[in-house]
Amino acid sequence: MKPSKKIEDAWLIAQYCEGHKSAMAVLVKRWHIKFCKEAYRYTDNYDSAKDIAQDAWITILKKIEDLENPEKFGSWGLSIVTRKSIDWYRKHKRTLDKHQKIVLEKEASITEEIDLVKEQDMSDNLRNAITLLSVEHRHVLKLFYVQEYGLIEISRILNISKGTVKSRLYYAREKLKETLKNRKHEKRI
Repeated sequence: MKPSKKIEDAWLIAQYCEGHKSAMAVLVKRWHIKFCKEAYRYTDNYDSAKDIAQDAWITILKKIEDLENPEKFGSWGLSIVTRKSIDWYRKHKRTLDKHQKIVLEKEASITEEIDLVKEQDMSDNLRNAITLLSVEHRHVLKLFYVQEYGLIEISRILNISKGTVKSRLYYAREKLKETLKNRKHEKRI
């Protein structure tokens, strides 16, 4: 995240702590959609993602005055959303696994019946390959490449070591290379 945005976040937090409640409204407006998107990665359900983000805001409001470095609000807030999302995911894992199994079985039977007719462009192949990655690998890729967080910030957001972040990035890239290479080979045959 750009340093100027971090400074603005810190200023808004200082204003809120001094009693300017409208500063929190601005902070919520800046971050709520990002928090919802973060939660959605775990839930694949908009309503659940909104609930998680809302719950995260409640926690943030309770703890905001204890935040030692307000410039790190983004990674701190995302780590709260991530933890709440992981809790939600663990709570609903069985149901999600059953649902995913049914969906995969249906997709497999459809795939057997239908030949691929049109060539997909590289971005579609990449998006599809990313969906095959584990939640942890997709999440690290998104934080690193899309949201442009550094390794240390990602480790704080996900509450894992920097080495684990590096490892997940490496294995995610390798899996993407392998998947894209295999798809390219399958299309030739």
